[in-house]
Parts: sequence; structure tokens; C-alpha cells
Amino acid sequence: MAQLTETDIELATKAYGAARAAVQDCYAQVHAYADAEENHPGHFEADEYLKDMAAHLAELNRKAIDAVRILFELIGLNETQIDFDKQLAGIEEADFTKVKYFDEYLGAHNAVVDIVSRRLDRIGPLLEIPANVETERRMLGRMLRQIPHYLDSMKNVPTREKDVQDALHPALRLAFPDVIREPVIPKQTKTYKPDFSIDSIATAVEVKFADNKVKATSAIGQLYEDMKGYAASEFTHFIGLVYLTGAYLSQEQVEAELKRVGTPKDWCVAVVVGGAATKSKSEPAGSAKSKTR
Repeated sequence: MAQLTETDIELATKAYGAARAAVQDCYAQVHAYADAEENHPGHFEADEYLKDMAAHLAELNRKAIDAVRILFELIGLNETQIDFDKQLAGIEEADFTKVKYFDEYLGAHNAVVDIVSRRLDRIGPLLEIPANVETERRMLGRMLRQIPHYLDSMKNVPTREKDVQDALHPALRLAFPDVIREPVIPKQTKTYKPDFSIDSIATAVEVKFADNKVKATSAIGQLYEDMKGYAASEFTHFIGLVYLTGAYLSQEQVEAELKRVGTPKDWCVAVVVGGAATKSKSEPAGSAKSKTR
């Protein structure tokens, strides 16, 4: 591995994030294929529907491979790239589309995705996050987990997502002066806006609020959509804060569900339980923030 400049490291870190996001898209498609095989839409022929799903998986696999090759080139791992290409040369064309099943518990997988993912797992430690960034990210995580106590001490009992966001903003600014409210992440067809970003630690924060069990479950699904939308952005770390007004879901339940759907490794989700005020009839429920999805 060649000696890297600071600019090289910055580019390599972004390339690593893009490659990891590409692999995550592959995993999501593998799970979507497995679900479609069992529950395909009734207005489609099963064989044709699955054929289209498999073709899209092959396309995503090739994009992930390209992303990993770019990463190898940026960090000068020429021998590793040659070995990677040799390993892929032994893969049959059909393997790009074939979804297999370990068992009923471990679920579906694809041979190409497995190969690319393992390569990325080996590269990750080479692109270590600076110690001060890691420390500040941990501090941010602690701050977010303590938000119910902060709101309680301020006599600020939230009734909606925006209440949590509004209270959190000045608190975050004390520790992170560069915090930005609703930064824009443009994509080809949509514009995504996490609730907060902190450029100095390349971290984005997404807040969810739920005052019943149905909304709590929905919030987790929304976070999964956010994960796909925020992928391959300038941020390399994401925190989802789920504020519940009751014990509708546990941290363990949420982690198990996110693991099942293949949560990206650059995401962590904190579930906190706090109080909630009675909603006024004239006040709309939910977040006042508008996002284009």
C-alpha cells in the first residue's frame, strides 16, 4: 500500500463509503428477491417478476464491484485488486443473479455480494477513523441518548417530532458549533434531508417520534428508507434517534429488526423513552418538517 496523502485518505474514505453503500443496495435487493419469491404481487407473473428482480441484482452487483475496484486503485492495493479480479473470474454469470438460502433463520444470500462484502470488511481497518472524530461521535451518541432527561429538566414535554428536533438543536450547538439543521442530500430523483449534520465528524442525525406502538413500528421502517436515501453521501456515520413516549419497542427489538433487513455498518440507532404532553386538538400531530421522498 502506497503512502497516502491527506487528500488521498479523504478520497479513499469517501470511496469506501460509496462501495459499502453499493454493497448495501445489493443486500437489500437479495432480501427483496427472497420476499418476492414468497409474496410476489398478484398482478405479475411470478417467473417474469423474479426474472426482473434477478436482473436488477446482477446490475447492482456489477456496480458494487466497480466501486470496490475504484477503492483499490485509490489506495494503491494493486496486488489485492489482481487477486480480487481472479476470484471474480471464477464466478459463473448465473451467480450474479442467483439467490440461495442458508436456512430459515439465516435467510438469503448471493455469492457475488458475499465476495465483495468480505473484501470491504478487510479494507475497513486500513481506513481508520481519527481518534478525535471517534471520540466526538461517541459523545454525540451519549448526548442523543440523554435527550429525554434533558427535555424533562427543561420542562419541555414533546408532542411531536419537531418538538424533539427544536430542543435538540441548541443542545447540539453547544458541543458542535458546525451543526446544520436539515442539510440537503441531492439524488437523481429525490432530495433527502437528515434532521441534523455535523460536518466536522461527517455525521448525520435522523430523529423519529412515536406516541403509540403502530407509529413506533412505522418509524423503524422510515429509518430503513432513510438509510438507502442517505447512502453514498458526504457523511460516513449516521445516527437514528427514535424517541418513544412509552415502551413500545426495546433497543434489542429494533437492533434485531435492522439486522434482519441488513442495516449498513455506518448506521447506529438509539431508542429512548420519554414523556409526552397531551396533544392539543388544534395542533397537528407528527413532524412539521417537509421532506421530498
